[in-house]
Amino acid sequence: MIEEKETPRVLELLTDIGEMMMTSGAHTARIIRNLERIAKGLGYNCELVLTYTGIVISIYKENKLKTHTLARTVKDKGINFETISEISILSWDVLENKISIDEIKSRLKQIRARKVYTNFQLYFWAPFASVALCMLFDGNWMQSLLVYISTFIGFYARRNMVLRHHNHLMVFFVASTISISIIHFAGLFFNIEIKEALIVSILYLIPGVVMINSFIDYLEGYFESGTARFIYFSMAILMLAFGFFVSNLIFNTPFVSGISCFDLSNLQKQVAEAYQPTGIALHASKLIFGGICSLGFALIFNTSKRAMWTVFILGAVGYYIKYLLFKECDVNLILSIFVASSFVGISGMYFAHRAHTPPIIFMIPAVINMIPGLLSYEFMMGMINWISNSKGQKPSVEEVVQTFSYGISTVFILFALAFGVAFPIIVFKSYTVKGKDLNVLIKNLFAKNA
Repeated sequence: MIEEKETPRVLELLTDIGEMMMTSGAHTARIIRNLERIAKGLGYNCELVLTYTGIVISIYKENKLKTHTLARTVKDKGINFETISEISILSWDVLENKISIDEIKSRLKQIRARKVYTNFQLYFWAPFASVALCMLFDGNWMQSLLVYISTFIGFYARRNMVLRHHNHLMVFFVASTISISIIHFAGLFFNIEIKEALIVSILYLIPGVVMINSFIDYLEGYFESGTARFIYFSMAILMLAFGFFVSNLIFNTPFVSGISCFDLSNLQKQVAEAYQPTGIALHASKLIFGGICSLGFALIFNTSKRAMWTVFILGAVGYYIKYLLFKECDVNLILSIFVASSFVGISGMYFAHRAHTPPIIFMIPAVINMIPGLLSYEFMMGMINWISNSKGQKPSVEEVVQTFSYGISTVFILFALAFGVAFPIIVFKSYTVKGKDLNVLIKNLFAKNA
């Protein structure tokens, strides 16, 4: 009788935890590991079926014939690395200390209610991710100011629409259109160069977590979830591109394109010339802006404060490795990004024990600064030029080849980025990295070779 009363409570609890992790952006293998760990700590066996929009959990004790099953639809999507981290810690606490169901529920209530950052911190600091990206892409401070304003307004609109449960794909379109339109307007109104600002203007909207989780799901064998995530990522990119297209169409019309009132082009040149770091200053700027960019995205992803120092270090050094290989050593861009993201992935396994946080939590923000913004921008603009050609002229063979070259390069760079992060997780694959410190693995490896 006690077991019959307890089992539905355990099942409901596990389903709630699974839903929390799914809506916080955890990949499939991590959700399964945490739920199995908690179920084991409560004295149950657990079997799960996860899709991108639902969860089915079955639990039983010794007798598999006495199985209880619960299915739930999960519609909300979001990113909250703090929730993923805290549930991971909770799962180990349940397994090792056998805490009660009521105490687990109390801890979950605290996790739900926790706000890592205030609204002011999010809205003020998050746009610096785009500012840092603009500087990494050789933009100037005037463009960076413009990027900050456009990101601030676009991020505010996106976050409020998400909190009000608007359709996520429409959110991508609206936020993209707002950010791009602000930059287009400023470019025309003040007669300034805005290319670098346009390149980074919507990168804060790129669903990088979904892309990397999709790749991890594929490598782990969860093809249904991986495919669903990949389709969602593709649709989000399509909506971002559509927002870019709509804004470009509006500001290229004769009526709107003549709104120039001020000419700040000379001022912009002076600002650009005033900040042209060389030598050590140039290398230092790449390190600093690479770290700041990663910190900005970590804020957007609600990364735990205890992991922020790790995010900064990995983001700064990871981007600097990519910069050195590509710019200084003339290594292929795709290979440079793969090496840099692999460094972040392997280092993440080490820092997981120092920051007491699952490695993926700071791996993803640390590699976002390597997103191929320029190539994706050139590909997008090539496609837009084809579509918006009012004279019906067909593009030349050279234009077609060049545009698709940009697109293919972008795809392979994203592939290298995702694989570089995922590959250490697969190479050092285990039920958990807990108790498998990379220092110990390295010592054992050298001991075997000695």
